[in-house]
Amino acid sequence: MRICAIDIGTNSIRQLICDIDNENINKIQKDVEITRLGEGISKTGKLNNNAIQRSIEVIERFVKLAQEKGAEVIYAFATSAMRDAKNKDAFFEQIGKLGLEVEIIDGETESLFGYIGAVMGVNKEDALVLDIGGGSTELAYKGREFVKESFDIGAVRLTEKFIKNDPPTTEEYDEIRLHIIDAVVNSIDKYKEVENVIGIGGTITTLAAVSQQLEIYSQEKVHGYQLKKEEIKRILDKFMSVTLEERKKIFGLQPQRADIIIAGTAILLTILEMLSFKEITVSEWDNLEGAVLYKFGEFKL
Repeated sequence: MRICAIDIGTNSIRQLICDIDNENINKIQKDVEITRLGEGISKTGKLNNNAIQRSIEVIERFVKLAQEKGAEVIYAFATSAMRDAKNKDAFFEQIGKLGLEVEIIDGETESLFGYIGAVMGVNKEDALVLDIGGGSTELAYKGREFVKESFDIGAVRLTEKFIKNDPPTTEEYDEIRLHIIDAVVNSIDKYKEVENVIGIGGTITTLAAVSQQLEIYSQEKVHGYQLKKEEIKRILDKFMSVTLEERKKIFGLQPQRADIIIAGTAILLTILEMLSFKEITVSEWDNLEGAVLYKFGEFKL
């Protein structure tokens, strides 16, 4: 069965076209476009019209591509920005013209999709999955119980809230770090038995690309990459030492992501430190694969 899954996120719109047979996924194509749908939402509580238009144009293109590739079903889901938006009807009015239904998933479901995709992609079931998005961050782990959590800390959200200088000051970084600690501190003890951690989302895949100085992004080189904490610190220092325009020129870093990468990296590094982990495994399989497996495969937790 050929499926298209579309993830409508705070920072980007992503698409996976694949064939699924039971638990087996054969990827046809995977695409990402940064549209910043959640731009300014942490301050206004509303999606702005330009962000809606940018996102609708990308979704329309993805839908057409899925149809051209013979997708039998298109499943679209929206996450943090849409959960927060007071004017989500403005978005749905536009999306309705495409004949596409969009499910707004809660944080736990987002965490579940990410967990399934990551553990299947990296083949490590005894792992905590950390998903850093634009508007929220998810943690999921299946130990004696299945723990799925979502926190309102994301790379776009924290950038807009705390970063005013270019480059950011040490004080701004410290404020971000304390905010992250405050958000997750009461949950950390749930993950003390964890032996492995898998990271998904644009921040983490970008850091893997920067670590390898990839001029051209390679899913094959990023997937399964072991990113050490000391290397993350080294990259963060580099990001913090240059202006936004200089940051955009760093190999492996998409220019459109350069403004939010410091906040995203802060989330990753702070959580790894709180968990006393020295490295993280990067996965290209994420909530898109997880959504397909959960909705259309015979995946059992």
